[in-house]
Amino acid sequence: MIRKGRFALWGNKEYELISYQQDYYLRSKNPADMQFGFREIKGNERAFIKLISVEELDDAYEVIPYAMISSYRFALVGCDEKTGKVMLVTVNPFVKEKMDVRPYGKSEYIIEVPLEEITIEEDRVPILGFEGLNL
Repeated sequence: MIRKGRFALWGNKEYELISYQQDYYLRSKNPADMQFGFREIKGNERAFIKLISVEELDDAYEVIPYAMISSYRFALVGCDEKTGKVMLVTVNPFVKEKMDVRPYGKSEYIIEVPLEEITIEEDRVPILGFEGLNL
């Protein structure tokens, strides 16, 4: 599973963190979390949310996925589940001399590769005033 977006630790468990109209919510797909005050929301997939204050969180961070290919760092911008390929972008201008990339936006280059051929790594950037934990 490729993770991307904002996450929070609460009660020794990681949840997706959502903000809406200056409020923060934890999002879960586990119905057992209803015992912790989560409520079911309507939508295409079954999900549960809980209104939470920043002070109640143990940690909060943004997960930014990336991959290293031939010593070049690429940001993950998408995944096509039908083809099994991921779309990776870099701003490094030297990559076009070493790899088969296409122009993408201004001063960016994109490449599509099968997910099984690369390892997705992730950066965790602290948010909401947290310093980050070594997990």
